[in-house]
Amino acid sequence: MSKFIPGMIVLITCLALVTLPTAVCAKHDIVSQNKIITENDNGNTIYIKEGNAFFLMLKENPSTGYSWQLRLSSGLNQLSDKYQPLGSLKNNFIIGAGGFRLWKIEGVAKGSQQVNAIYKRSWESTGEEQTFKLNVVVV
Repeated sequence: MSKFIPGMIVLITCLALVTLPTAVCAKHDIVSQNKIITENDNGNTIYIKEGNAFFLMLKENPSTGYSWQLRLSSGLNQLSDKYQPLGSLKNNFIIGAGGFRLWKIEGVAKGSQQVNAIYKRSWESTGEEQTFKLNVVVV
């Protein structure tokens, strides 16, 4: 038993030394210019090059009074903001139907940045509003 414990300590130490460089030096995938981020990316982290932009597309239905209120940290710049009704690309407008909000966002300063959004009516605050959060690392 006494020979077993030092052997295990050596084995664990070797495994730690082998896996440590991989964990520390792992490269993250940098998103391509103009990539579209959606609700499926809520809570995730993306990596972009400084000066590159991405699109954020979230479902929205302003006919109900609800809209997204977007907040960006100082290292991100909003280049555009457009509401696109469903069916508008095919000229099949449906009154009262939802659509999506599309923002173009550029990384302008290196470091950790954040996109935060809340989907709410401007005159209400229930504490149960839908939220969206995206961590953006500008490299």
